[in-house]
Amino acid sequence: MRPFQPYLLSLFFYFFVLSIANPVYAESGTVGSPQQRDQPARPVTLVACQLVLAGNEVTKPAAAGVPFGSNPECGNTIRVNDIELYCEAYGSGRPLLLLHGNGASISALKALIPFLAKRYQVIAIDSRAHGRSGDSDQELTFKLMASDMAALIDTLHLPPVLVVGWSDGGIVGLELAAAYPDKVAALVASGANFVADSSALPAEAIDPAKIIWFRQLDPLEKQRYIDASRFPDRAPLIFDKVINLDLKYPNFTLAELGKIQTPVLVVAGDHDEIIDTHTLALFHALPHADLFIVPHSHHSVMIDRPQLLSAMISEFLDTPFHDLE
Repeated sequence: MRPFQPYLLSLFFYFFVLSIANPVYAESGTVGSPQQRDQPARPVTLVACQLVLAGNEVTKPAAAGVPFGSNPECGNTIRVNDIELYCEAYGSGRPLLLLHGNGASISALKALIPFLAKRYQVIAIDSRAHGRSGDSDQELTFKLMASDMAALIDTLHLPPVLVVGWSDGGIVGLELAAAYPDKVAALVASGANFVADSSALPAEAIDPAKIIWFRQLDPLEKQRYIDASRFPDRAPLIFDKVINLDLKYPNFTLAELGKIQTPVLVVAGDHDEIIDTHTLALFHALPHADLFIVPHSHHSVMIDRPQLLSAMISEFLDTPFHDLE
């Protein structure tokens, strides 16, 4: 979510290294080449892979050797809005959008994919300005990222989708449910906040003066990032705009959250970086929500506890929702 206090800073650089291995596609362009813009729309068929899954041992045989996040057999690059969006599809069943966190990519949630692919068609997505997806000159906001997801749903002619989002991905899910309610059947949001202030995170975590910007990186890290990017001239800009995203957004009001009619499972670790009272406030503001606090877990609970989370996610998504009195 906010990778700028000690724990999250280390998490951010972990995903920074992953993004080096999975750079943004050059083919996606920044705002689309004239040739791309002038091409007629082509029918889009989603390429999906079936994993070899076997009971409770799913993590070992299924995940071993599968290059989640850079899998040419399952990769899809799809034009949405003003960018090319990269996604990978696994399994079959109801469509489920899997959304990663800030500074990460599909590979961050690789341990969760095999479990979910047993029951759903998992469409794991690199968000705008992340992983293998493109970027544009627009300001990066959660509302814009949600509009990308809505455009993807339309382009693929999907029925109302299930959404599982970690951290920033959970925020994108909230924005999608708020702005496009007919496109979301249910949402699981883990480690998500609804405002960008000290009610959600300690003040030092969102203090621009204490954040490491691109210009402050070690020269070798700067060069690694630039060399790995397919947009070397834009690499510093992309690095900083991803940070700015979490400093400025989201900005939900309680009234806006109260209008979301989509069933939501709010998830957090009991040692999450999101302040626990903020998570409770999100849960209470949503009219149709359940709450799952995972014991002995940090913000990275979806990464660290995939089997537990997948079981709870499936139970929530597969059970008709009803409000408790």
